[in-house]
Amino acid sequence: MTNKINRIALKRISAVVLFGLAALLSGCGSGLHSFAPDVKNTLFPPRFGFFIINYPLANSDSSESILYARIRYDDVVFERTDSGFSSHFQFSINVFSDKELTEIRYSKILDRRITVPTYAMTNSITAYDTVEDKLTLEPGQYYIVLKLYDYNTDHTSSREIEHRFKDFLRSPLAISDVLLYDKSDTSGVPVDVLKGRTGTILADFYVTMQDAPARFSLHAVAKSIESPTTIDTTLEMRQAGSVQRYKLPIDTRGLAAGTYQLKLEVKKDMDESSSQTTFRILRSSIPLVPAELDREIEPLIYITTSGEIAAMNTGTFQERREKFLDFWLRRADNNKEAADAMRAEFYKRVDFANQHFEGGLSHGWRSDRGRIYIIYGQPDQVETHDEDFSTPPYQIWYYYNLKLEFVFLDEFGTGDYRLVQSSQLD
Repeated sequence: MTNKINRIALKRISAVVLFGLAALLSGCGSGLHSFAPDVKNTLFPPRFGFFIINYPLANSDSSESILYARIRYDDVVFERTDSGFSSHFQFSINVFSDKELTEIRYSKILDRRITVPTYAMTNSITAYDTVEDKLTLEPGQYYIVLKLYDYNTDHTSSREIEHRFKDFLRSPLAISDVLLYDKSDTSGVPVDVLKGRTGTILADFYVTMQDAPARFSLHAVAKSIESPTTIDTTLEMRQAGSVQRYKLPIDTRGLAAGTYQLKLEVKKDMDESSSQTTFRILRSSIPLVPAELDREIEPLIYITTSGEIAAMNTGTFQERREKFLDFWLRRADNNKEAADAMRAEFYKRVDFANQHFEGGLSHGWRSDRGRIYIIYGQPDQVETHDEDFSTPPYQIWYYYNLKLEFVFLDEFGTGDYRLVQSSQLD
């Protein structure tokens, strides 16, 4: 295999890929490769999202943090059972006081089972299981190891993070971590993904101040690397006591779909403190703002001509959106239901590529692996080879039904896998 990698290291995309693109140009319905349910998610490690909220405890030397971990149904494997489809996984939390991970201060293992009635629910990107745990420790720097083990695949994923338990009451001015709530949701469950586009979220946080009552300024900024839309506002506020809780409404109606970093900064005289969190706005059934439409059109370079893309980029926002929707409708022979399903599948692949194949200076959908995934779907088999003395890391993707094989090489060990060979299987 070493000689093979050396021979193909300088080769670029071949006629096989061009053939796939040509098939999509004539109607992407036939070109979008589908895969069997029994191999869904078995080729990649399970994924989970999490956030940790640190806030002050009045009249206490300790600091408290709440860990929220979320496992999307689409990121673990479900097996068919008599009662539907079942997923079984284990989530563990270990907190260490040293970077070498030898002095453990807290440990917990949670065993989780989920059963849903339909296979469609196992593909949901908006349904998830939530793990919540409260950690109370003295102020200081800690190292937290989170692990998710999927019993149905024997795959494990883990995250190691540094987290500071702040000493709020000893600072002249301090802001806690931020929890976000969807204003339209009365369940009181914190969110980091906005399912709807209701327009307002609530930022829930604490401010501590030694010489209250006093006035301070609050600067709120939300930006995304995916979109030019932003939020930027400054408020003058008055605090009555040393510890006060705030629920700040944030209008998100002008934001395009994407992942945003929200930064809250408080200032009083020469003192200042800041806190950051992220939230994601899911893609709507149709683009709602111009920046969102721009991002929807960009990945179409894989399945249409530059002339058609130029046409979709000409005119008013309403005119451009009509051209965009008509593009998908034509490829579905004017069947609106089929067009909606085709468009949803395409952008689901774009989202997957952005989440899994980020590398170098470009978004995941622009990467070589992202391009192949978007055009052909999930491979039937992935061989992953770690770096050794003779070759850099590389992956081989097999599409048995299409008789295709793709080889990706991470030449510089940065996670940016480049396509170096594509060929037809015998």
